[in-house]
Amino acid sequence: MASNTLIKFFEGEIEGDIMLSEFLTTTFVDVRSARRTDELHDAILSELLDKYPRYKKYKWEFEYNLKGDAFGGAFKVDILGFKNGLPKVAILCKCNNSNIGKNIYNFTNTTIGESARLMYSEYKFEKILFVSVYPRKAPLFKKDGSIRSFDTPYTYKERVNSSRILHEQYGNIVEEVNIFYDIENLESKKSREDFYKIIPKNITEIELKYE
Repeated sequence: MASNTLIKFFEGEIEGDIMLSEFLTTTFVDVRSARRTDELHDAILSELLDKYPRYKKYKWEFEYNLKGDAFGGAFKVDILGFKNGLPKVAILCKCNNSNIGKNIYNFTNTTIGESARLMYSEYKFEKILFVSVYPRKAPLFKKDGSIRSFDTPYTYKERVNSSRILHEQYGNIVEEVNIFYDIENLESKKSREDFYKIIPKNITEIELKYE
């Protein structure tokens, strides 16, 4: 395996142990920042290990530049689990807060394409998870930061879901996991700044269909 810049590497418990409910309180802040990305990865892996302790046997690394993908190149994997020095579990994460409806088909195309990129790589994966976190109802912002209207990501994901295709192609190895939450006092908020500190509620658990 080619050398890689170490981002995080641990076994079992997670440094910081950020849970999803904590992460979501500031999910609208600095959405493209490295800090938010790290905290999202912490939160998703924390939730997985808490719900499915058997995954604690793997060694985990974040943003691993995996050489030898299906395209003969390198693929930066959000969360990668190793066993006996080999990558065995890949987790690809998304946490989109706005403009979800207009991108919903792109998200699904990406999921299907990245599945092939890993499943036809040099490695034999035991599990590949696409974990996405969405508000059930989300704001759509104008350029000035005010709210134009509200989006309904939950209904989009109910309609546009890659699970059937992934199962037909790869059986129980690859699956899509969607986590939803509500934003307290959503419709009383007037601008982007009102979302910089939110109270998430009714967060669904990470749930694997195939174990």
